[in-house]
Amino acid sequence: MQIFGFLNYMGLLRMLNRSAFICNICFLFAILLLRMRNPVSPGLASLIIVMGFVLSVVLNLIVNSWHLISRLRKRSLSAIPAPFIYLNAGFMVIQLLLFIK
Repeated sequence: MQIFGFLNYMGLLRMLNRSAFICNICFLFAILLLRMRNPVSPGLASLIIVMGFVLSVVLNLIVNSWHLISRLRKRSLSAIPAPFIYLNAGFMVIQLLLFIK
């Protein structure tokens, strides 16, 4: 039974990690959209801005907190590639700096 709990734990963390990465890409596109004079389409632009500025911050806080707690509990994060962990943490730092200003 313990193995199944671990697999569900890692599966959920992997899904949240990928979702956070996709939202971080939307964060970059949202910054570019705000710099543009005429966005491509209003519906797509609003979706990218919401995913980039709202959802990415929430998912980054959840995912990076989960990574930190897992590291403190000495759990293995071998199912998640290290570049994803570092990229999501880097995006979170950038987002927090932009939102604090």
